[in-house]
Amino acid sequence: MRKATKDPVGVPVVLAETVAPPIRTEALHFRTNEPNEFWDFTDMVRAVVKRSGVRHGQVTVYTPHTTTTVVINESETGFLNDFRKLIGEMVPDDVYYEHDDHDVRTENLQEDEFVNGHAHCRQLLVGQPSITVPIVDGEVLLGQWQRVLFAELDQARERRVFIHAQGS
Repeated sequence: MRKATKDPVGVPVVLAETVAPPIRTEALHFRTNEPNEFWDFTDMVRAVVKRSGVRHGQVTVYTPHTTTTVVINESETGFLNDFRKLIGEMVPDDVYYEHDDHDVRTENLQEDEFVNGHAHCRQLLVGQPSITVPIVDGEVLLGQWQRVLFAELDQARERRVFIHAQGS
């Protein structure tokens, strides 16, 4: 069976929790394997909501990395392969990006920085660092084919995702 996404592995860490009102924030640390890789966080999001006790409210999924994104879309291999091809054509990784030119760039530099101007541009085109979904009667309100997807737009590296459920 073909599968376009990876499933998150590891044990999430509880960062904050209250009972009244119910609020829960969990973090998952993981390592991506390759550029343009998708991770399906839907089941983990539902599990955090269940552990939170939130019946009516919202859940936010957030990535603190500027070369990743969290989106809601279908997890279907053909579509995601089509997306990988399209984003590679729209924002190729083998052309000049001023972001990668350390003779020109003077801001936010790191000694061991990756060449990743293309990944920053891809993130701005593709999505945002977070999505928020309503919770009603303890259920995360996603459409029939909708999945919560984390996308690695750079290269394999250590990443984090935060899941925050709140409500009543």
